[in-house]
Amino acid sequence: MDQPFTMFLAYLIPFGGLAIVIFAIAAILEGKTHMSKGSIVRSLYFYLMSIVTLAIVAGSLIFLVNLGLKSWVFTKADQLSSRLGPPPVLYLDSTTPSEATKAAAPAAPGATVLTCKDACQLTDAQKSNIDSWKASYASWQEASAHPESQRTRDAVAALSFLIVALPFFIIHFRIVQKDAKQSVDEEHGVIRPTYFYFISLASLLMVVIAGGFLINIALKTWVFPSAQQADKLASNIYPVQQVSSERDSVKSISACGEKCGIDKETVALANSWITDYDAWQKEVSTPQNSTQRQAASSIPFVLVGIPLFWYHWSIVRKQSKDKKDLNTPSKTTS
Repeated sequence: MDQPFTMFLAYLIPFGGLAIVIFAIAAILEGKTHMSKGSIVRSLYFYLMSIVTLAIVAGSLIFLVNLGLKSWVFTKADQLSSRLGPPPVLYLDSTTPSEATKAAAPAAPGATVLTCKDACQLTDAQKSNIDSWKASYASWQEASAHPESQRTRDAVAALSFLIVALPFFIIHFRIVQKDAKQSVDEEHGVIRPTYFYFISLASLLMVVIAGGFLINIALKTWVFPSAQQADKLASNIYPVQQVSSERDSVKSISACGEKCGIDKETVALANSWITDYDAWQKEVSTPQNSTQRQAASSIPFVLVGIPLFWYHWSIVRKQSKDKKDLNTPSKTTS
């Protein structure tokens, strides 16, 4: 869960689409009862808004708990390299690669190199690309020097959505509950039980799947440690491929800087980039702590899913009991 919060929210889109389909079917079934179309549309609106805002609230809480666990509990759950990515690659205009580069490996598409055997004159496009690369690399260095800034940004984004979505959920859900109490029809039609069963099912799946991952972690850690060792061996069988061609364009800046009239600051920046790139490749080649990573990702779903399921399922049970009592004929005493 290293992606930004906005990307995390994208996972809720299929959930919202499924909810709309299910509630549309429930509305059609509701229309076959004595309820008016206006009542159905009103009910459908408030229940859909409740479920959408609740999904955003739950997603925000899950994301915030995950960030908190990775920041203070499971500090080895992810690596800086997985959050920042590699240093930005320099893409020059098409120039002929050197013979040494040809013999080693072809350059990556677009990441061409400078040649400085004879005369070397940079084109305007190449100068522009170098300037853009310098700006991108400076931003990467700034982010690398302050790794906590990305998590702070994501935490602020998640908190912002939580602050906005929570009041809307409370308002719509209170109206839903108020309408249910004032309803003469004790069975509450089809839309209301659909909402509570849908949330109960979704939250139960969250708990079951995340709980399964946590039990898997516990078994591998304390009961079957050989299984965890097998995972480590498997990760070493397919190491991260070292892509040296991405370094060629920046290396040519370092090698041809004087002959191509490149200033010393840019040459020094190129040497710094090579050091950072090698360090990044070394870090991504090191297996991450998958145990802490899985734990930090699974625990938030359990912590959020359990109260969601408990609350909604208790209402479902109560409504089912009330309906049963209503349909059960009272016993007359002789």
